[in-house]
Amino acid sequence: MADSGAPQRYRRIQALAAARLAQRVLQVWRELMNPAKVDEAWPAVRAALAPLVREAREQSAVFGRAAYLEARSDAGVGDNFTPEGPLPLLVDRLEKSLDVTGPVEFKRAIAAGKTPQQAMDAAAVRLVGSAQYLALEGGRQVMQRSIEADDRATGWSRVTDTDPCAWCAMLASRGPVYKSAKTAGDPRKGGNRYHDHCGCQAWPAFTNDEPFIGVAEKLYDDWLRVTRGRGGKHAVNAFRRWWESEGRAGYSAPDRP
Repeated sequence: MADSGAPQRYRRIQALAAARLAQRVLQVWRELMNPAKVDEAWPAVRAALAPLVREAREQSAVFGRAAYLEARSDAGVGDNFTPEGPLPLLVDRLEKSLDVTGPVEFKRAIAAGKTPQQAMDAAAVRLVGSAQYLALEGGRQVMQRSIEADDRATGWSRVTDTDPCAWCAMLASRGPVYKSAKTAGDPRKGGNRYHDHCGCQAWPAFTNDEPFIGVAEKLYDDWLRVTRGRGGKHAVNAFRRWWESEGRAGYSAPDRP
């Protein structure tokens, strides 16, 4: 029998790794960035940040591989399978991401009338979000690419963190997403999309009647109720308005198995 607590344990492991990365990114930013000489200081800051992101990305991938094999074992899938690895993180992509969320964001905040300290803080938030996104992509791509390559995998479920945004809650409301399922007309398609500061993870499915994980079934019921009579972007907007006005306050994602 599959371990019902495994998806949330996996999410928490990835979240802890992301939190540790955030601490290291903030330390580098605060110690090496000079707000009076941004352009001069930034190359050293970026050079210190890049290996931290790469290290965290590989760690996330290691967690993803182990979790995928655990899910397979729990599901009783006994044949040999080697999980896929993440795609390479290109230098240009990494550097551009850090540039835009570091010095560019700092200068944007200054131009908007922020003080240097406020600009430093604003850039720090963006920088952490970008670094975490690239790092967690390691494990997320392991899951996504392994599910696609694994003949025994039927799809995946989206596991939210303890405070998902309206977009992530909407995607989680789909429950298990099967590789053979048609998503035409469903505004919740694209369940493997993530954003900066997103704590969601994917969990593989190995049958065609997978149960909903955590509160996803309740989210599904809420989706049907809130969006009744609406479709496309109108359904998405209705769900978002409901989530922000009352849904989020009454939602509590499971944090322990």
